[in-house]
Amino acid sequence: MKHLILVSLLALVSCPVFSQEEEGEVIVIAELNRAEVRQFIEEAEDQFYAIFNANVDDEDYKITCGQITPTGSNIQVRACEPEFLNKARADNMASFQFNRGTELSESVLRANLAQEFALLQEKMAQMTREIPEFAQIASILTQLRARQEQLQN
Repeated sequence: MKHLILVSLLALVSCPVFSQEEEGEVIVIAELNRAEVRQFIEEAEDQFYAIFNANVDDEDYKITCGQITPTGSNIQVRACEPEFLNKARADNMASFQFNRGTELSESVLRANLAQEFALLQEKMAQMTREIPEFAQIASILTQLRARQEQLQN
């Protein structure tokens, strides 16, 4: 399977075609199948969040990715979430388990963290302006997600 590397990602920014220099192949996003798109998205997200985490000053805003099993499903999906959300979810569960309150739904929990999510967006926007590689990977992710959406329809 093809592997994304930062050099390949940088080549993709201006067009939906990029090459992997060490393998001598050209990858056209429009020709990727679902599995390939999913793999490239995962690799690009890993690079995107690695850059973000290396440059963000507050540990609560660092992003971690992992496999989760959504409620009512047996199928694991990849989720990338900020630490402040993970902490709030853990606090919510602990509070509920020790009968100190009611369990908040995911939507209520996220709504309660609206300020934190807004600040996270600001931090990412600032990083996009200041770190070219971060902006380039963001552009690539946008293109890959558009291809994923196209394949789902």
